[in-house]
Amino acid sequence: MVGNLKNNFNMTIMEDLVLYKRRWVFVLGLFAMLFFSGISFSSYGQVSSFYVQFFRVSHLEVDWITNARNTSPIIITFPLAWLIFKGKIGLRNMILIVAGSSTLGLFFVLLSLTHHSLFPLIITGQILCGLSEVVGVAIPSTFAALWFRESQVGTAILLIMLGFTLGDAVGYILPAALVSPLNDTVQQEQNLTLSDISMGQRHLQYMYGIFLTISAAVTILFAIFVTDKPPTPPTHAQNLKEKGIQVVDKSRNFVQLTKLLFSNVSYIFICIDIGLAFQLVILENMMMAEIIRNANLSINATPEKLSGYMMSLFSLAGVPGLIIGGKIVDHYKKYKILGILGNFAMFLSTALIAVSVLYKNTPGIFVGNALFGFSVGAIEVVLMEIATQLTYPIDETLVNTWMTGIQTLVGFLLGIFGRFIYKSYKSIGLLSFQCACAFMGLVLVCLISSKNRRLEVEPDDNNDPSDRTPLIDHK
Repeated sequence: MVGNLKNNFNMTIMEDLVLYKRRWVFVLGLFAMLFFSGISFSSYGQVSSFYVQFFRVSHLEVDWITNARNTSPIIITFPLAWLIFKGKIGLRNMILIVAGSSTLGLFFVLLSLTHHSLFPLIITGQILCGLSEVVGVAIPSTFAALWFRESQVGTAILLIMLGFTLGDAVGYILPAALVSPLNDTVQQEQNLTLSDISMGQRHLQYMYGIFLTISAAVTILFAIFVTDKPPTPPTHAQNLKEKGIQVVDKSRNFVQLTKLLFSNVSYIFICIDIGLAFQLVILENMMMAEIIRNANLSINATPEKLSGYMMSLFSLAGVPGLIIGGKIVDHYKKYKILGILGNFAMFLSTALIAVSVLYKNTPGIFVGNALFGFSVGAIEVVLMEIATQLTYPIDETLVNTWMTGIQTLVGFLLGIFGRFIYKSYKSIGLLSFQCACAFMGLVLVCLISSKNRRLEVEPDDNNDPSDRTPLIDHK
């Protein structure tokens, strides 16, 4: 079938393949959206004691501030996929929905900090911010496939995902610095005075106010400039789809196309593996401070601050991981091998963290989290590229929307089961569960197909139009 596809393409008069400079501006906007998504993911678990005392709730309820963001992508996945199939929503409308919802979510988070009785508002805000997960998972690979040549897809994905990684790092460190009292001790962290709570409340309001302003500006810019796809495709594969030379039968209805997608076992496996890669850190994110306290690891810093340092190292190590992963994806197309290596590194890192906590080795936890962050950063780019390669020529927006729903469901379940496991088996039980999930991801990626369907329709002599296609910015 692929051979026929390529022959048909060779008989077709091709249009010039064009790359547009404005694609980099869109990348910057998506980077900003993911930056705020990262903050909404990481900024609560490390300062859970503050929120417990400010809102007068339990640690379990504070867990839901983080976990609530996984509910909205699960709920919206089916209707969003149906609207995409019907042609009612494309890349532009999806970005605008997500950007508007995330901005409104930041507004609710800011409003909730005006009074201790407004805990439901911060949950509502996080549910709305959770739609940014669609940007984090569905949009990077979709946008990269539609706007970039094959040799730049990895770079585009890593630049967008870099926003989430840096947002994570800021979320782990900045709130802890803003709400901690001067010359704090473990006892002070657990029993903040009214003055300490008031100061933390005020500082967090400033932080979220700044973030809200930037998010609103980015949303407005997207509304003015972003489009579903470039006027002229950047690759031969996208040109094929626009000319109607494609494998997917247009007479299929939504249910039939969804069945076709979900009958691809490799696609299901890669969606679950992406869920584990993206969401496995939620266990440490929500409970690392409690793990440190339970294991008596905190010596010269409070568990909250030590936890923030460890988790920020996870995020910062993800930066070189993303860069290396993206560049390798650009030039080395053996995606399955890359996925196996990344998952194996993730498994080793989670095992190192568990053993280090068992033997109360604080430096080992730092090293384990650094390796964990590096491997997750590198593998994210690879796994997202695998998903669109396996399912070409099905619409990338539809493919990645379903993938978002599956991976956020994985994260949602991890958050719930993680809390119950911690209550029953404490630190080592939770970290063993994390290690077992990483091993399951390794098994899944070993079972997927190594077929790169989108690359197979590219001309054999050259997959890169850059040498004959100028960058233009007037279109």
